[in-house]
Amino acid sequence: MKISQKLILGVLGMATLSGIIAAISAHQQLKIAKYLAQQEAEEVAGLLGYFVSYELEYHKMRSREEMLAHLQEHVQALHKQRQRDLEIVDRNKIILADVVAEDIGTRLDHDRNNEVGKTIQDGIPRTYVETSSEYPKGIQLIAVAFKTTNSKTFGAVILEYTPLYKAALATAHKNIFVTSVISLACGIFALATGYLISRSISKPIKQLQQAVVNLAEGKLDTRVNIRSHDEIGELATSFNKMADDLQYSRDEFVNANEQLRNEITERQQAEIELQQALKDLKKTQIQLIQSEKMSSLGQLVAGVAHEINNPVNFIYGNLEHTDDYTQQLLLLIKLYQNYYPNPEPEIQNANQVVDIEYLIEDLPKMLSSMKMGAKRIREIVLSLRIFSRLDEAEFKTVDLHEGIDSTLLILQHRIKAQNNRLEIQVIKEYGEMPKIQCFAGQLNQVFMNLLANAIDALEESLQKDICPNPWIRISSEQVNENAVIRIADNGVGIAEAIQSRLFDPFFTTKPVGQGTGMGLSISYQIITEKHGGSLQCISSPGQGAEFIIAIPIRAVKSAQLSICDRHAYREKSA
Repeated sequence: MKISQKLILGVLGMATLSGIIAAISAHQQLKIAKYLAQQEAEEVAGLLGYFVSYELEYHKMRSREEMLAHLQEHVQALHKQRQRDLEIVDRNKIILADVVAEDIGTRLDHDRNNEVGKTIQDGIPRTYVETSSEYPKGIQLIAVAFKTTNSKTFGAVILEYTPLYKAALATAHKNIFVTSVISLACGIFALATGYLISRSISKPIKQLQQAVVNLAEGKLDTRVNIRSHDEIGELATSFNKMADDLQYSRDEFVNANEQLRNEITERQQAEIELQQALKDLKKTQIQLIQSEKMSSLGQLVAGVAHEINNPVNFIYGNLEHTDDYTQQLLLLIKLYQNYYPNPEPEIQNANQVVDIEYLIEDLPKMLSSMKMGAKRIREIVLSLRIFSRLDEAEFKTVDLHEGIDSTLLILQHRIKAQNNRLEIQVIKEYGEMPKIQCFAGQLNQVFMNLLANAIDALEESLQKDICPNPWIRISSEQVNENAVIRIADNGVGIAEAIQSRLFDPFFTTKPVGQGTGMGLSISYQIITEKHGGSLQCISSPGQGAEFIIAIPIRAVKSAQLSICDRHAYREKSA
């Protein structure tokens, strides 16, 4: 707490103490008013008691009625003199004398809490409030024991002390007002005094304090201008000397530190450049290896497909003629059976040996299954050729659905049921989408990476028993001028913490030896750099993952035209 604040609080404390004392004084005045009313009531009771004792001792021959009449006269005289209500009751609380003569002889009815009865019993004065139709707000009354000179309790004297109480209350209010004014004046005086003291005492201290703060913030040129010849002036001189020493030391330190920082910066820059070069070299190496692998794979697949395609086409084409010839031979046999139902015994024995009826029934089925097998081989060869895309131009108009289907066919051995796991259900939700111009072989590589990752995630989920019905959903649609492909699964999902690093080179969550960390990175590069599109991932742990590919159709066409222009320019230059 500041010094000025302490001084102001001290003076305000004194003013508050004065107010408290004034409040206590007002309370004491109220108590004094009550005490004076009690004294007055006891005085009245003493006078009336003396009167009753006198009447009993010197006028024994008077009747009760005469004595009560004299008592009533005294009550009326006291009422006129003191301007307060007064009444006297006996031990049974029967009114003996009252300002209102009509109430004489009746029982006291406003003593609801028996305050008067208790005073008659123990002689202790008591106060209470009477409320009635005449006094709706109530009046203050005090009951005092009515005794004779020989201390015999005759009844009680009830006296109104509301006027005296109101007068004391008015005096108390006046004192409270005066005390409030004095307290307010003391508070204003305390504020003014604190302000003046703060200017004369705390201003130099604040100046020193601000200088220390500036010095702590590094402003070593800070100085204080205090010329007083007291302790604060000596402190200011010491502070200025300390600031000079600190500034000199700081200048030397800054020079040395700047030199060291320059050396460190040069080394860090060289290290960063070296690390970046190593990273780029490693990335380029992996990409070259991956491209070489895909190129070799494509050549191998294309070569195998070509070598298989020729004999398969030969077999498939001859199967059509074989089926026709077989049908003709079977028709000829049926004609022989119809026209020669009883052939020679040698023919009958041959029919029984070869089971001609079974041959007639099974041979068409065998030829049909052979045709289906040959057709299946042709479809596989076609899918291999579509996936490799080596028999087409690098940039060409293609149907993305064919590339997805060919990729699924190649991954069929991983999709179908295994010995220890269920079959992965593939849900195709292809929408209407035109053929687009793209690098078909590279897009097929993207489809292969995303679908293989989805299968890996589902196999991990099946091992953890958290995916009872594995599925992969592939949907496609045209959104404005974009071709959008969505590949989703219900596998283990991807944590949010690693989603931002998902497309970084060499980042993988798979065990060592099961992934290079380049699959998604290369896929991202193919989509964004080669096709001007976007690749994003939406996933949460335990909820599967969805990869969204968006390729702008018009931008791809423009890119294709620019590439064709570059090829044409190169051909002209050659």
